[in-house]
Amino acid sequence: MAKGKKVEAGLLPRLILGISVPILLAFLIIGNMLFFTTTLGRFQLKSIKDIGYESLREVSVAALRESTTALNKLGERMIQEKAADVANEIEIFMRSMPRSKTGNPVFRNPQLKEIAVQKVGSTGYTAVHDSTGLVYFHSNPQMEGAVLSVAAAKLPQFLKIIDTGLKGPAAGYYDWKDQDGKIRPKYMYTVPVKGTNLIVAATTYIDEFSKPVKAVEQKIRQIEQTYTAQYENRFRVFYVIVFLDLVILLMVIYLYSFSVIRPLRQLSEIADKISMGDLKTSINVKAHGEVKVLAESIERMQMSVKAAIERLQRRRG
Repeated sequence: MAKGKKVEAGLLPRLILGISVPILLAFLIIGNMLFFTTTLGRFQLKSIKDIGYESLREVSVAALRESTTALNKLGERMIQEKAADVANEIEIFMRSMPRSKTGNPVFRNPQLKEIAVQKVGSTGYTAVHDSTGLVYFHSNPQMEGAVLSVAAAKLPQFLKIIDTGLKGPAAGYYDWKDQDGKIRPKYMYTVPVKGTNLIVAATTYIDEFSKPVKAVEQKIRQIEQTYTAQYENRFRVFYVIVFLDLVILLMVIYLYSFSVIRPLRQLSEIADKISMGDLKTSINVKAHGEVKVLAESIERMQMSVKAAIERLQRRRG
């Protein structure tokens, strides 16, 4: 009887483990795919949660990048148009001005300076130099009369644009250090004045034109933070639901396993009683399938043993 108890005590946990372990492994694999990023050597398997985060960031970054690029292109076009307009104005002015005996135009004319130096954007300006790099008109009076190759010797990108502009229209970016030490990119476009050796240069900080993107970026960051918080809350709810599902599933597995083991335990107890000589015990086990067949077999065995004992008693009598 003790052996029977050991068998029935070990069968239930085995059955529960046999059913639960594959389900728990499936939950573990799915949970790992959903919530955790796994690194296998050089390969990284990102979770669905992280993919969702990255997709959100990629969309916002791509939108900001495209907006910034579009506004910068618009700013470049505006700078180019400003330089071309100033060059046309100077050309018209120079044609209307009398020439000196040497045939050179009057460059110190204040009206010409007003035409040559104009604002570009918020902080930009136009300036005029000749084909040798000598500055005639500039927003900074100290630059007038300076040679650009000497004055900007530490700005190779700037000088490259100037050198290219001596042969025709040129454009490009160069880094400029502000008074506060911050380095910001500037865009410059140079265009020659027809009929003269003068060249108009228009330049300004390119980020002036992409300032609206900053406001949009802040708004997107706010939306991203709100969405991220909602995203996290939804995953927390999902965690709770998965946990509750797992608990309910384990309870169902236990109850199902117990319902399978219970008739076997009852039959084991009945068989034990029969082996001890109790042939009157009733076999009233509700079961189906193989367990029902086993119950019927024990019942026939009980009847056979009872009949054999009765025959033996009659012979002795």
